[in-house]
Amino acid sequence: MRQKIVMFSVATLIAIAGCKKDDPAPAQTVFNVGPVPPTTTLRTGTLTAENATPTAGSVSIVRDANNEEWISFGSNFTSTFATGTVAVYLAKSNARIGSQRTLPPPPVPNILSAGFVAVNGAQSIKIRASSTGFSHVVLYCETAEINFGNAAMN
Repeated sequence: MRQKIVMFSVATLIAIAGCKKDDPAPAQTVFNVGPVPPTTTLRTGTLTAENATPTAGSVSIVRDANNEEWISFGSNFTSTFATGTVAVYLAKSNARIGSQRTLPPPPVPNILSAGFVAVNGAQSIKIRASSTGFSHVVLYCETAEINFGNAAMN
């Protein structure tokens, strides 16, 4: 049993190390503004770390005064940024994003790419479509192809 735990730990470290800085980061959309007040909180969740990352914190989906939806991370948000960025997705489950990409698309896609985060702490990402039908916010390392964390949105 101990050998299996050690092997799993080594495999996880190798996967995270695969997210190294010299890998090209995906194109990033940077928003210098956040939601326009007043905002209405539509759903909230708490991030659960995956694959031995330090991902944690609160996340919410809000609608602003312009009727636009945003994913907002709380001031307690943390993750690891070995590649410089971590991809943020809306998803229909907490399954690995790579697996959800390969599912046959229903009328609403299984996942919706929202953007990227590059720092810990409070920040917001504008959602380019409605969050309706998506139950999770998932943080995903594109390089290592693993989830860093997810939050069920209630």
